[in-house]
Amino acid sequence: MNDIDPKALFRLSVLGPLVSRERLSRGELQQIVRQLAQQEYAISGSRRRHISEKTLQTWYYAWRRNGLAGLSDAPRTDTGRSKLPEPVQVAVLAAKRENPRRSIRQIRLLLEAAGLVPRNTLSRCTVHRLLKAHGISRIAGPDVVPEKKRSFAAEHAGSIWLEINRLPQPEARP
Repeated sequence: MNDIDPKALFRLSVLGPLVSRERLSRGELQQIVRQLAQQEYAISGSRRRHISEKTLQTWYYAWRRNGLAGLSDAPRTDTGRSKLPEPVQVAVLAAKRENPRRSIRQIRLLLEAAGLVPRNTLSRCTVHRLLKAHGISRIAGPDVVPEKKRSFAAEHAGSIWLEINRLPQPEARP
């Protein structure tokens, strides 16, 4: 059994008053589309509540051409491809592999200083997506141990200093 795309089902449910009719008289399509656009919808994955008339018309004609399959999102052709020029991609990956602890900000500054990219044109998200696509966006592996950080809390500002001075001092060697 084929899995039905939930987005396509949602879109079909929105178009219900249109697709349930066999024939539409002149001007009726525009009238129904306008009514549908004024309603509020619970759109999953979005904070938006309204759908534009143009979107509704696009969905309707896609349904007329291809049925339920026309209401599904088409897969993107550029998935997994970076829009960065090849030399910049190579430089980003090399900078991260050279020093895995190097941050995205440091990588950006490094490439700007080297003159590979103009200042403030390389976005943090673009670099992160490229690193993530190559599996090096985070420091990982059993050989990397996170640094332990402890915070100090004292009742008074000089309490910690006083405690350190009370520790026994090492004896001087002859």
